[in-house]
Amino acid sequence: MSMRILVVGGGPAGLFFSLLAQRAVPSATVHVREQNPPGVTYGWGVAFSESAAAALRPAAPDVVDALTAGMSHEQMVLGLDGTGVPVNVGRSHLNARWSLLASLERIAREAGVDVEHATAAEPTEEELDEWDLVVGADGVNSRTRKRFAEHLAPHEEPGTNWLAWYGTPKPFPPSIILRNSDHGLLMSHASQFSDAMSNFTVEVGQETFDRLGFAGMTEDESRALCEELFAEDLDGAPLRSNHSPWFRTTFLRCAHWTHRNLVLIGDALHTVHPSIGSGTRFAMRDAVYLTEALAGSGWDVEVGLKEFERTRKPVADAFQAAAKRSIDWYEGLPGRTITHPTKFAIEYLMRTGRVSYREFRRHNRDVVLGYERDLR
Repeated sequence: MSMRILVVGGGPAGLFFSLLAQRAVPSATVHVREQNPPGVTYGWGVAFSESAAAALRPAAPDVVDALTAGMSHEQMVLGLDGTGVPVNVGRSHLNARWSLLASLERIAREAGVDVEHATAAEPTEEELDEWDLVVGADGVNSRTRKRFAEHLAPHEEPGTNWLAWYGTPKPFPPSIILRNSDHGLLMSHASQFSDAMSNFTVEVGQETFDRLGFAGMTEDESRALCEELFAEDLDGAPLRSNHSPWFRTTFLRCAHWTHRNLVLIGDALHTVHPSIGSGTRFAMRDAVYLTEALAGSGWDVEVGLKEFERTRKPVADAFQAAAKRSIDWYEGLPGRTITHPTKFAIEYLMRTGRVSYREFRRHNRDVVLGYERDLR
């Protein structure tokens, strides 16, 4: 079978789909366009839960094994004003984002995929005629989605909280850190992803953002102030930037997933939220569903793309619904005063509706019993 497949975007979704497609159809020409130069990416560590790894493993066991061979954690710590509550959440695997992308690109190239860097050209209507299949996997700011917005009908909901994604050499278990301050509630999401580095994402509401004057600061000034605000948690360790400006998340969905022989996957199509830590898994599952739908149709693109949307959309919609509940919970935090660390920990784990109090109690009996004693 001779096929020509263009993948726009060399992130987790695009690279994973490209290698799955190349393995499924070795005679195909699979070409990836990535806007960043080789070895350049932004951000720090990314996580896979054990359930995420298990869901992806059947599609490419060797790839998933490579991505889960490094740092792992089974507990997380929910901290409030210096008091931490450790809870059992199941195993999660962490990688530096640059190592994850390097591994995916290496395996894709070994399969025969051609990866072109430092090119940001999105496909045109005319160029769709030159390929049998075009996959838009160019992220939340997708130029491909914007080019074909008339056909894809995207809907974007900007978040209200502000985030800045830093790294730090201090080792942190997966942690949510809350601090009540004179400026308002300060939050951080932290997690060690290598022997030398941890994520440290700072999150604040709009009023706190304004009170602290972050809008008028340079990236380096913001980093220095965040070091000061979280000095007690960092124990003197620095925060480091890797293109770490303040940003607000975008909750995105598209009414239509395809146009002619074009399909979107990953953050170009729909987003979740950093607070549920599943964006990479969500994007890579798109790649699996798309490959399976195309293979099931005998690589008839028209039939396969319809099947992809039919099978993937109900699952993706349910996951996005959980993400939206998490977003709403986080964006409601700045207007509240949080005073009880264990109550906060229980509320955090139950915020999406996917974990019940009974289930949380079963896995964290001592934590819950202590809380219940406090209520008497």
